[in-house]
Amino acid sequence: MPETRVVYISEPGTLTLETVTLPDLKPTQVLVKTYQASVCGSERYFYRGINVRPQDEARGGPGTQLGAARSDGLPEHAYPMGPLGHEGGGTIVAMGSAVGEYLGGGTVNIGDRVGSLIYPTFSDYWVADVNLVQPIPDGVSFEVGCLYEPLGCAVWAALHMGVKLGDTVAVAGVGFAGNILLQGALKSGASKVIAIDAVQSKLDIARQLGAHHVINTNHADPVAVVNELTRGEGVDVAVEAMGGDGTGIKLALDMVRHNGIMALYGDNYAPVKDFCFHRFHEDGLEIRNLNAVHYTKLRSVEHMRQAFRAVQRGVFNLDIIFENSVRHSLADIPAVFAAESASLNTQNSLKTLIIP
Repeated sequence: MPETRVVYISEPGTLTLETVTLPDLKPTQVLVKTYQASVCGSERYFYRGINVRPQDEARGGPGTQLGAARSDGLPEHAYPMGPLGHEGGGTIVAMGSAVGEYLGGGTVNIGDRVGSLIYPTFSDYWVADVNLVQPIPDGVSFEVGCLYEPLGCAVWAALHMGVKLGDTVAVAGVGFAGNILLQGALKSGASKVIAIDAVQSKLDIARQLGAHHVINTNHADPVAVVNELTRGEGVDVAVEAMGGDGTGIKLALDMVRHNGIMALYGDNYAPVKDFCFHRFHEDGLEIRNLNAVHYTKLRSVEHMRQAFRAVQRGVFNLDIIFENSVRHSLADIPAVFAAESASLNTQNSLKTLIIP
């Protein structure tokens, strides 16, 4: 089996690149040669030390764990973390003796282009159970297909966030996922879509995609502006696409109207300060968890396939994603994380792509 480079966060602020020899394939595993990976916002948060407390770890359940459990007995989110990289894709170059079909259907063959649902794609090669990769659909480019996990998650969320014809929508956080959700709101017939972010270049992209209003949080109070735009009513659907420390959840709650929808996409790791649940009860809010993959393995695959049907049909402008994404080599990844963390309010890449 080949050697491959892998990436760890040894402690907050420290990323390491190591070389390991991959183990022999088990009967149900495939060996994938990485073509393209990309950085998830979760990894940026973990690098910065924004993380899950041991008492807040998810319980999970039978058949829900996508990756292997930690072998060192530490909590799931303890440092060191890794190997990292759950966004990516590549080509199957070897497969175990019992590999036959993908979960959800389709024959597995050497040379198949696949997207990953699992770590570690910050690598030259990775080994995974065949149930944790999916064939890139016909008509989808290799580059787009390598965004299988983040794009599938964001598109599935756009399909299920609850926007109806004529709704007003606010999207808090218009990075990669937020701009997919924004497009989904517009395609669903929203009459007013408001984009909110601290990075002006991302707001400019949202405007290009059709946002009716953009709010830079460095220059204006987004809640005050939303109240002005909606005559004090609030929006029908408040989308949280920031994640991390809960700021986006509180912002969505402050913007949503009575009987409105809070559509929660981002994964929030740190406890939310000064957060009150009164409005959840008294305003009869509908809370939608826009999470595509943390169910059973089969449901995760079904959700992704549903999302990629919309991608195949050209519903979303993905060219603008690649036009506003930066590419780096795997060897540069420690410097990439350091630079992006040092420039949070100017980090304008919608997707940071990592090429072996």
